[in-house]
Amino acid sequence: MRLAVRLAYNTHCSCAIGCYLAMGRQLIEQEWVPQEEGEERMYRLLLQTATDLALPDAWRELCLCAARQPLGRLTTLLAHQPFHVTALHARWDLARQQLPKPPVGA
Repeated sequence: MRLAVRLAYNTHCSCAIGCYLAMGRQLIEQEWVPQEEGEERMYRLLLQTATDLALPDAWRELCLCAARQPLGRLTTLLAHQPFHVTALHARWDLARQQLPKPPVGA
């Protein structure tokens, strides 16, 4: 699923992003991966995908929107590390700025 999301194998199937996140959550819940590490991995992959200029803009936008889920959980998990949380949010803002702007009046 990770590769399907990262390489945008099927951009008409946005459910792949949801499946990827669900599988990550399942690995965390079953304690195969520590929670902070799992959330960080999902967040990083979604941001990498969102900033990949070779991928379709719509897919990149979907990945950026989906990155809010692990970002929210990381914000809670890392509340005791405000510098790290600020850096995570800054990375999200930077990725958002790299997406094309919608036409004015749209």
